[in-house]
Amino acid sequence: MIDPFANDHQSMQVGDLVIENQKDKIIIYGDIDLTLDASGYEHAQQLHELMSRVINIFESKNLYNNNDDKSKENDDQLGKDIDNPFL
Repeated sequence: MIDPFANDHQSMQVGDLVIENQKDKIIIYGDIDLTLDASGYEHAQQLHELMSRVINIFESKNLYNNNDDKSKENDDQLGKDIDNPFL
């Protein structure tokens, strides 16, 4: 289990879902099938535990109100206009 927002090097996988940890964001990509069996239950428990930790950080530090910590160099959009190469 990762320690949300604590570092830039942890990651975990639940099914085919990848969760990457960074100090200013959590990146989640891939997909997962939560099947109605023991495997699906285990995956759901892992996701629930992770999201509980993430929500606790938000509630304790009010990170959802602080946009100053957002990592600009890791964003897809840097706030710059670029020419459309398809026109």
